[in-house]
Amino acid sequence: MDIQAERDLLKDDYGNYYIVSNVSGDTLTIINAALYYAFNQTIDEEFVTKAREQYPNEVAAGKYFADQVMQHVEKLERPESAGSIYPIEEVKNHYDLHVKPIYEDSFHM
Repeated sequence: MDIQAERDLLKDDYGNYYIVSNVSGDTLTIINAALYYAFNQTIDEEFVTKAREQYPNEVAAGKYFADQVMQHVEKLERPESAGSIYPIEEVKNHYDLHVKPIYEDSFHM
């Protein structure tokens, strides 16, 4: 299991995806993937233009970030992809997970 930061995703039993934001020895820091994308995007004119091109009709801001997660999933599902999507329960057998549900808060699993 070669998990790399910002490449690999974990998936829980409920269908939620988590991005690995940091790997330090046998500890992974993971963040809900939609939150990861949302917290790494500045709302500026470039973002608004990009979103309007992607969605000609008005949509909730969360749709944009959820679609970024799905694009990441689709990329990892391609046979030529270097990364993987790992079941979170399997990963917990090999790594200590440091979960950051919101950027300011965190806990260990």
